[in-house]
Amino acid sequence: MSTFEISVIIPVRNEAKKIERCLNAVFSQSCRPREVIVVDGHSTDETVESARKLPVTVLYEDYGTRSGACQVGIEYASGKYIAFTDADCIPEPDWLAKLAVAFDDGIAGVGGAIKNIGEDFWVHSVNLAYGTFLGSANSVQGRLFKNSRFVNSISGCNSMYRRQDIFDAGGFNPRLPGAEDVDLNSRILKKGRLLYYPEAVILHDHGRGFKQFARQMFRYGSDRGIARKFGLQAVPPLMLPLIFLSLIFSRWLLPGLIVLYLAAVLTIGARFAVKERNIKYLLSLPAIYITEHSLYSAGFWKGLIKRR
Repeated sequence: MSTFEISVIIPVRNEAKKIERCLNAVFSQSCRPREVIVVDGHSTDETVESARKLPVTVLYEDYGTRSGACQVGIEYASGKYIAFTDADCIPEPDWLAKLAVAFDDGIAGVGGAIKNIGEDFWVHSVNLAYGTFLGSANSVQGRLFKNSRFVNSISGCNSMYRRQDIFDAGGFNPRLPGAEDVDLNSRILKKGRLLYYPEAVILHDHGRGFKQFARQMFRYGSDRGIARKFGLQAVPPLMLPLIFLSLIFSRWLLPGLIVLYLAAVLTIGARFAVKERNIKYLLSLPAIYITEHSLYSAGFWKGLIKRR
């Protein structure tokens, strides 16, 4: 693949503190892109001014969604291949080269590994939770896997597709407030398989402490519900009504499941407390899991009802 066939699209809004660092990493790629397109959602800070310190094309979206920003970007892009990342991501120097080399016949999209970073205690607690099955299930959008695999979805902040395949699949749905990558991937799969390739790495500096994480989980759940994407992550919220209905037949099932769940999260917390040599993780990890699962489930049902 020619280095001049790749367009990089970065949707942004109020990312003045991080966009320049991201762009410096993109322009330091061993496989230099044809163009870098920053699509701004009318930021109220210095995001655009920071982005223009580098040779980028700045566009604006009026949908108020990341999906809308991606659609604006692909309509402008001239590269045969489109790579996506976010302002809070720092691609490693061979990121584009690794995504490109993984393309082959029958592959419609390639996604890479996401290494969550951050030194703050709660940010690190969130990162530890993301790296477990209980925190991210089998999603490569949250967990870090060592081996390549074919998947049902790749991450919007570390992915590459053929531009024509995106259009053939109908493009992005600008009305979706989130889960736009999952929505696109479900349609891209009709064009070919999606490959997770862990050699293509970005560092993800999401900076979410406990409160930000809680809000994000509710929003993630709501976005999934609105998009009606019923992957493995949707199993717990969909099971909740059945679990509560079980009280009609057995008063012990729900308390028993709660005890098993608490035992599981406390066990993981204890494991990380030992591994990280910090007793605080004994409580922070269970707090993260309980917050994630409860708010994601609440958001999911809100999204389903809102969609209807």
